[in-house]
Amino acid sequence: MSLILTCDFDGTLTLKDTVDAILEAFAEPEWTEVEAEWAAGRIGSRDCLRRQTALLRVTQQELNAFIDDIAVDPDAAGFFADCGRLGLPVQVVSDGFDWVVRRVLARIGVRHTPIIANHLTAVGEDRWLLQFPHAAPQCGSGVCKCAVVKSARTVVHIGDGRSDACVADVADLVFAKGWLLEQRQQRGLPAIGFENFAEVRARLADLEALIPTPALAQRIA
Repeated sequence: MSLILTCDFDGTLTLKDTVDAILEAFAEPEWTEVEAEWAAGRIGSRDCLRRQTALLRVTQQELNAFIDDIAVDPDAAGFFADCGRLGLPVQVVSDGFDWVVRRVLARIGVRHTPIIANHLTAVGEDRWLLQFPHAAPQCGSGVCKCAVVKSARTVVHIGDGRSDACVADVADLVFAKGWLLEQRQQRGLPAIGFENFAEVRARLADLEALIPTPALAQRIA
């Protein structure tokens, strides 16, 4: 059976949420008020990110320099190399900024990996526009990860946060850490806990054996 992997970016491949870090460094103070609306459930992440991005005041050069200092899991590059060696297709699926994902992956030598994320565009000296090419009807997220998983027939998802919750429910196998792992455990749902990508890499060669038999049978059928 052919396996497909999807992997979150912020807080999963990186050691912290890059969107929050960028907003803290470069956005007008009002971004925290928008964040509070999202945390309270009054708006979805798409509306939240759109409004917060409009508050950014940072040049391209300043943003790129900031991105280049973002810490990445030490085994992230090795993870992608292992996937290539094992013939495991992998996509990075993020509800963050594609500008950031591309630059970080390029820095660690990861190229030609599909990136599904919100599209960040510079519009003027220090202003930015965020577009949502992967949004879906009836979904408040910028990137509807569930739709990505269903269309790609994804088997394995790796993630850590709220944007991974729904996709984890439709994936056949979940690697989880942080908030996502706690949420899966509270709901009594299966997940393989991990702290770093060294642990994920150790499992890659045996992924098919980790997937529940009914899920495998359904995929093969």
